[in-house]
Amino acid sequence: MIILRIPRKIDNRDLREFILNQIKKFRRNQKRKYIRLEGEIAYSQDYVYFIFPNRGLELAFALSLYLKCKKHKIPCELELSKPIKIEELQAEIIEAARVWAEKKLYRKYYKLKELEL
Repeated sequence: MIILRIPRKIDNRDLREFILNQIKKFRRNQKRKYIRLEGEIAYSQDYVYFIFPNRGLELAFALSLYLKCKKHKIPCELELSKPIKIEELQAEIIEAARVWAEKKLYRKYYKLKELEL
């Protein structure tokens, strides 16, 4: 299980708009014909949790959200049922995450859906 934990607020700065945009992106990619992301979103008082199964495409999506958080200086945690060492991930997953963080995912990465971690 892949878990991404994003805080709802940082230093009295509300992250509601950022989080809603990421949720919309997730929901849109759940419906896309060739992507069909699997996963759930859970809410607590202080955090929003994105929870995914252990598949390559879901990890690439979670990693893209993680990279966006880092870009906006939002402290978040990405775990693979235990902490993930990003330098140990396959290069293809990291490349897909970088592309996805900036724009739409290319079709050549759809095959990550078949990759079990």
